[in-house]
Amino acid sequence: MENPLVSIIIPVYNGSKYMRQAIDSALRQSYKNIEIIVVNDGSDDNGETDKTALSYGDKIRYFKKENGGVSSALNLGIREMKGDYFSWLSHDDFYLENKIESEIEALKKIDEKKTVVYCDSILIDKDGKPLPKLRKKKELKKNKSNDWETVLRQLLKHGTLNGCGFLLPKEIFDICGYFDERLRYNQDILMWYKIFTEKFSLYYDATVGTALRIHNEQLTQTGKELFHKDSETASEYLIPRFADISSKNKNFLFLYAINSAKYANFSVAKRCIEEGKKKGLFDMSNKIMISIFIVYGKIRPLIRKTYYKLFRKVKTQ
Repeated sequence: MENPLVSIIIPVYNGSKYMRQAIDSALRQSYKNIEIIVVNDGSDDNGETDKTALSYGDKIRYFKKENGGVSSALNLGIREMKGDYFSWLSHDDFYLENKIESEIEALKKIDEKKTVVYCDSILIDKDGKPLPKLRKKKELKKNKSNDWETVLRQLLKHGTLNGCGFLLPKEIFDICGYFDERLRYNQDILMWYKIFTEKFSLYYDATVGTALRIHNEQLTQTGKELFHKDSETASEYLIPRFADISSKNKNFLFLYAINSAKYANFSVAKRCIEEGKKKGLFDMSNKIMISIFIVYGKIRPLIRKTYYKLFRKVKTQ
C-alpha cells in the first residue's frame, strides 16, 4: 500500500496542561494521510480537557467515555479508527514532524509481512527541556529488521519499549487482541509481549520521532503498587505463553522469571519455577540464579536509594 491512512490515537485524562502540544504535533506531521482521534477517558477537571479538544473542531475526531484507564481509551480509538495503521500518542508527549513519514518510509523497506515499525525517542522534562538520552537498546539493530526472539530478549532483559514509538498495522489486533482493560500500569508491555510471542519482527527506525515527557504526575511515577498488581494479572497469560515458546537453549520463561524477581514480583518468579520444572525447562542452576535475583529484588530499592543519595543527589520516588 503506497499511501496508507494512519490513525494517531491520543488517550487523555485530565490532560489540558499538555495535550494541546500533543495534538498540534500530530497536526504538523509531514505525512498528511492521517486522522487524529482524541479519547477523553472520563476527565474530572471541570471541563478543561473537553474544552481544549473541542477547540480543534473537525481537525480531530473526538470521543468521550467514562473513566476506565488508558487501555479502555486506546481500545475505543482502535474500534473507531478508519486507518490501516495505528500510532499511539500520549497526551503529555509529542511527535517530531517526521515521525509518521519516517516510519512509512521504513515500511517500504520491509519484505516480511509480520513486521512492525518502531522509531527512536528523546526524553524531556515537564517544561520540555531535554533530559539525558534513553538507555541504549543493546540488542536491537538500527535501521534493520530484528527477529522476534531478539526483541523478546530486549524486552525481558532491558525493559519495555516506548509505546508511542510504534507503528502497528490494524490487523495486529485481530491476532493479538486489544489492550487488556484490567491493567492500569502494564497494559503496554503486555501488548508488546503478545506481539512478539506471535513472532512478529521489529524494524527499528533509528530516526528520533517522539519526545517523552517525564513528570511527577504520571502514573508511572505514582503507581508502583499498580505495577505489582498488574504484573500478577499479566503473568496469567505470560507464564504459559513463555513456557510454550521456550527451550533449554532459548529459555524465555527463565528470562521472565529473572525479570520478575528483579522487580520484586516474587510470586510470579516462583510460579515460573514451578512451570519451568513441570516443562523440564529449568535445571538446578536456573533455580539458583532465580533465587539470587529474588534476594536482589528485595534489596534493590535500598541499593538504588543509596546510589542516588551518594552519587546523583536526586530525590527518589
